Amino acid sequence: MKKIIFGILAMTLSTMALAENRYGVGAGVGVSNSIYKGAEDKAYPVPLLDVNYGNFYIKGITPGYFFFKGEDLSLSVFVDPMAGFPIKAKDMGHGYTNIDDRDFQAMVGLRADLNTGVAGIRTGASVQFGEHGSEAKLSAFRPYNINNKFTLVPGVYVKGFSGDYTDYYFGVTSDEVNRSSTDKLTREYKADTAYSIGANLSAEYKYNEKVSFIGILGVEKFSSEITDSPIVNDDPLFIASIGAKYFF
Repeated sequence: MKKIIFGILAMTLSTMALAENRYGVGAGVGVSNSIYKGAEDKAYPVPLLDVNYGNFYIKGITPGYFFFKGEDLSLSVFVDPMAGFPIKAKDMGHGYTNIDDRDFQAMVGLRADLNTGVAGIRTGASVQFGEHGSEAKLSAFRPYNINNKFTLVPGVYVKGFSGDYTDYYFGVTSDEVNRSSTDKLTREYKADTAYSIGANLSAEYKYNEKVSFIGILGVEKFSSEITDSPIVNDDPLFIASIGAKYFF
């Protein structure tokens, strides 16, 4: 499923540097299991834009604009063009292929990044809104410069999803239940406000002044408001990605 794209972009934002007038382009590949029942694990190409020009930035495919930049605090507005948990009915497992497709949604958001000054810990908070609901995120991470080339960034986060958001992606309507008597869907489900918790580890190796390589590992666990859905697996979502960037 393409949730891997969202996960990688979110983590890229969490570890972004605020260097001025920096231009990087790159690509990677990500793999993830699916949150949906019967959907196969897949690999996806991941664009890795890394642009900082004045107050404007692009991280992954997410553009944003800083309307405040202080020594330890920055505030920005951004657009997440591929948010959500999309799934095509044909990609579901046997007995679940008569559901409606769930699509990506574009979301507009506000973000605050804070250097706490405590043990090198940095925090981020964001809220974003789209056609199918809203999402909020609180994160904390700590960069470790192993040497002048290699950096590790462990992080943790909590996300919250509005009822409209969770119901669009994980709810089951009466129409979906009644489409086929041979389906495994036997009940409607109204998804409510939900949350998830997660952890990730990103690494960057600067090969030289122009080229760097990155890797990301992550895990995300969802609350029962999501996992109780008859179309959702109870397993955590695992992601992994590798890629390379070239800086001009």
